Amino acid sequence: MEHQINQDNYNEEPDHKKIKQFEKEVALGLWIQVLGQVIEIKGLTGLLNIERDTDLVGETQILTGVWIKTIGQLLEAISVSCQIGEKDLIKLLQEQKVAITGDFLVSLGAAYEVLGGIRTLGEEETAQTLQIIP
Repeated sequence: MEHQINQDNYNEEPDHKKIKQFEKEVALGLWIQVLGQVIEIKGLTGLLNIERDTDLVGETQILTGVWIKTIGQLLEAISVSCQIGEKDLIKLLQEQKVAITGDFLVSLGAAYEVLGGIRTLGEEETAQTLQIIP
C-alpha cells in the first residue's frame, strides 16, 4: 500500500517538460495576436487614409483603440516570453506585472475602440437619416 501512495504522488507531480511546452504555446499564441494586431492597424490606417469625410472622429478613435491594444498585446507577449524558464522569483514577478499591465492596455484599447465604433455607427445612422428626408 505504501508503494502505491508513493507512485500516486509521483503521478501528481507536474511534468516540467509539458509545462514548458504549454508555456511556449501560450507565448506563440500571444505573438500571433501581435502580428494580427499589426495587420489590423495597417488595414485600418489604409481605410482611414482613403476616407474622404472630414469628420472621422469615430474612425480615428477606433484606430487609437487598436494601437493601445497592440501596445498592450506586445507588452504581454514580450513579458510571457521572458517568463519562460525564468528562475529568479523577483524577475518573474516583475514580468508578471508587465503582463498584467499589457492585459490592462488591451482591455482599455478595446473599450476605446468600442466607444469609437458606437460613435461611428451613430454618425452613419444620422447621415443616412438626413439623406432620406427631402
